[in-house]
Amino acid sequence: MIFNFILYLLIIENIIMKESHENPLGLENKLYTSEEFGALLRDKFGADSSISNVILTEIFLSKYPSYSCRIKKPENHINQKSCGCC
Repeated sequence: MIFNFILYLLIIENIIMKESHENPLGLENKLYTSEEFGALLRDKFGADSSISNVILTEIFLSKYPSYSCRIKKPENHINQKSCGCC
């Protein structure tokens, strides 16, 4: 009985940790414009007000390209192999 409870707790902990690692920014499951995503970053981390939200998004995506899957793409977008979603 105790073994089953411990096993249950470990499974729940693993599920929670996996979810938090897959979405550490706590983003909604939707596509954002560059402007919206930059505003989200600014709210979460703060940023110099002289940097636009679009530039902030580009800086962030250059460091973390996997988040590019969360950004709405223009119709003339060229897929990049580094993002893993295109």
